[in-house]
Amino acid sequence: MAHLLHIARPYARAAFWCAKEKSQLKEWKAFLEAANVIVQTPAVLSLLNNPKAPIAKLKQLFTDVLKPTLNTQRENFLSLLALRKRFILLPDILKAFQAYAAQLEKESTVRIVTAVPTKETFNQKLVEALQHKLNRQVQLKHEINPAILGGALIYIGDRVIDGSVRGELARLLEFTQN
Repeated sequence: MAHLLHIARPYARAAFWCAKEKSQLKEWKAFLEAANVIVQTPAVLSLLNNPKAPIAKLKQLFTDVLKPTLNTQRENFLSLLALRKRFILLPDILKAFQAYAAQLEKESTVRIVTAVPTKETFNQKLVEALQHKLNRQVQLKHEINPAILGGALIYIGDRVIDGSVRGELARLLEFTQN
């Protein structure tokens, strides 16, 4: 229902913000997916639709089942949902959270480390090439580290492209020792 999604969005935005701040998107997504499974259970669904069902018991149920995925923030999130009687919104919160995560993934932060400062034209060409290669927006963060001697180290997420002189020397040394 569009009406429920409208109510769920602020909760999803808060969860997404917490996840992004702590770099825990995967953990929050897993938590929300597990909570969504609980809500979809017929017994829980009937409790949620019963206005006389004790909210404290519902919160305890969610806390017990989700214990492996909980941290302080996620436990506080459950408390807020319990206080506002919003557990029924979990499917819509999950949908909105996933939409926010998808938007975020369209942008990557790329870290480049060079021995000396680079010219702005080089940075622009690098960003354009990376955007074309990665098919997403790229935010460039530049660091100077004279220890790499020359060339560049490029960090894209968990990938590292080592085009540094120091890296080449290390590979040459390894080759000559084998």
